[in-house]
Amino acid sequence: MSLTNRKREDGAVLPYFIIIVAAFLTMAAVLWLTRDEARAPSVGSERAALRKENLTENTLAAEQLMNSYGVVNAEKGIYQIPIDRAVETMIREWKSPEKALATMAERVDLATALPAPPPEAPSEFE
Repeated sequence: MSLTNRKREDGAVLPYFIIIVAAFLTMAAVLWLTRDEARAPSVGSERAALRKENLTENTLAAEQLMNSYGVVNAEKGIYQIPIDRAVETMIREWKSPEKALATMAERVDLATALPAPPPEAPSEFE
């Protein structure tokens, strides 16, 4: 008879089984007791009204932004125009693709140009 069989016959497996089951039951009890702390607070009618108001404000601001003229960067010549006007302009410009590509490349270069670096400080040995 081997050592493993002798332990099983002596009932040495039962304490391990009880310890494992007790550990799982303890874990379940801890999770059950802390379930309220882990939940997000429920959304009440006040919060729903605030969300609806914020959505309305954001929608109006976006519509105003998309349908108005404005200055983005006057130094670089970047201006904001309404979407309908922009689509009409693009359709008109892209009737000749070569010219439109050149114009777009110029605009990108102008918009992404880095400013000139500041002059270097004179050396103390000069």
